[in-house]
Amino acid sequence: MAPGRQDDMNDSGSAVTGAGGEVTPSAPQRTSRDATDSTRTQPAQDPDVQLTEISLPGESGSRPPSILVDLEQSVLGDFRLLRRLGAGGMAEVYLAEQISLKRQVAIKVLRGHAVADESYVARFQREALAAASLNHPNIVQVYAVGEQDGIYYIAQEYVHGLNLRQYLARKGPPSAAVAVRIMKQVAAALQAAADAGIVHRDIKPENILLTPKGQVKVADFGLAKVQNDAGNATLTQVGTTMGTPLYMSPEQVSGKPLDHRSDIYSFGVTCYHLLAGRPPFRGQTAVSIAIQHLNDAPRPLAEWRSDLPPKLIQIVERMMQKDPQQRYPSARAILEDLREVERQLRAGMTVGSSGAIGKWSGSWRARLQRWKLSRGRAWAFAASVVIVALAAAIAGARTRNENPFRKPAPTVNRVPKQRNATEQYLLALAQLNNEDAWRAVLDYFPDAYVECRAAESQLALLYLRQRRLEEAETLFRKFTEKREEDPALAAIGYAGLAALATYRGDYEQSQRILTEKLYPLRDLLGDEVRRLVEATVEKNVQKLGDQVSEQYRSFFDEEPGNDRSNP
Repeated sequence: MAPGRQDDMNDSGSAVTGAGGEVTPSAPQRTSRDATDSTRTQPAQDPDVQLTEISLPGESGSRPPSILVDLEQSVLGDFRLLRRLGAGGMAEVYLAEQISLKRQVAIKVLRGHAVADESYVARFQREALAAASLNHPNIVQVYAVGEQDGIYYIAQEYVHGLNLRQYLARKGPPSAAVAVRIMKQVAAALQAAADAGIVHRDIKPENILLTPKGQVKVADFGLAKVQNDAGNATLTQVGTTMGTPLYMSPEQVSGKPLDHRSDIYSFGVTCYHLLAGRPPFRGQTAVSIAIQHLNDAPRPLAEWRSDLPPKLIQIVERMMQKDPQQRYPSARAILEDLREVERQLRAGMTVGSSGAIGKWSGSWRARLQRWKLSRGRAWAFAASVVIVALAAAIAGARTRNENPFRKPAPTVNRVPKQRNATEQYLLALAQLNNEDAWRAVLDYFPDAYVECRAAESQLALLYLRQRRLEEAETLFRKFTEKREEDPALAAIGYAGLAALATYRGDYEQSQRILTEKLYPLRDLLGDEVRRLVEATVEKNVQKLGDQVSEQYRSFFDEEPGNDRSNP
């Protein structure tokens, strides 16, 4: 996929994802602590910090309480932190401005519990500096590694776009042609890292970024592992914890020494997810997933997607071999096979454009296959009509690559169907953070308004908890459109939009939504969303001070003279 192509992956509403952008790479810098830096604003202790640290509905007990430092508007070396973008297990990410070059960058700040481990800090600095040496169009560029006042950070490219998980959630699995273009660029990045002796250790959809121009960038090399490092002998156990269980290699799970073939396995698992719309292994716990990586074979890709070229399926299967010796010896070898698949697809699509439908001719076949998978037996009722219509469309259409940002593709929901909508909702409630469980309510019982309304509300809150802000915003805005027929649902929508505005640092906009839109409807909110609103108001008061009138500081207090004790 050519990076300059404007029409390959164009998303007019692209979100900020991770760390990079269309910027000119500069030579890596090493920034050291400067105790005399008078321009730095000292971070203040803030018990709420951002909405990401507020216990949202369904999140209680999911992690230990933590008090984080709000670094917004702080200066770290040459970088002024503007706003917080998100957080992971080991680090927080901020949008920042590089003062000297007047460009936006992303700053990854090591979290407090990681800073407390001196060996981790030493490895963090050593390996981030090595990652900064990687200069490749498909790798998020590391610009600087630094420490100031005990705050350890990495400055890196700032990328606008979607990560692969967000893309799949919005659009579903792409056609084989689009998937190959994505896979080729990731393989190129992995080969560049392997040539530099670097193992990523955490290849997963969240670390694969898709820019609006169609370029793919692999992120988080700043936490990678350097091969042939003298300190590696003591780091193998730590290495096993750096990955994500859904995508870990068997040797990573087992705590064995890692080389570039571990990344190839994780890349294969990610490609399986890309093509099937779901990872190959799922489980209730990280341990149960890890055991599957060690012992189980995944469901064959062909059962999910019979439209895929056999060669493409073979590539993924070879990458996912349990024994590293049975995998591809290098990402370069993967690239060679992907180019062969690309040639096959082009040949097939050429035949299709002339009127005869080839074996793998074009994206229509993929869409039909995915539609059949999502609808089950019901597809047969309209199959002949669809095939005739699609064949006619193909005969008159010019050959071109599918735009993966154009239209969502349905995916299979594997949650078992219950007897009625109420039981389906209760099943989802028992698995509160399972997106598929909430979607099952909508998929299986679309006419059950009460249950679907409640499930969609929970889905929006789940997206908010998972920091999937664009997806959450889409649902919350949809809710506000129902103000006339369902004001209680609209109230949830306004509460969510206000929380999103605060999270993004637009406190004035948040307060306007609260006072102008939500306040008249506040009594319609349940306890879950009330807690979210209270946390939002409290954060706004901290930032805006006297700009928030006293009337709206205690959002749910009774109005004067309004006695609710007498109905």
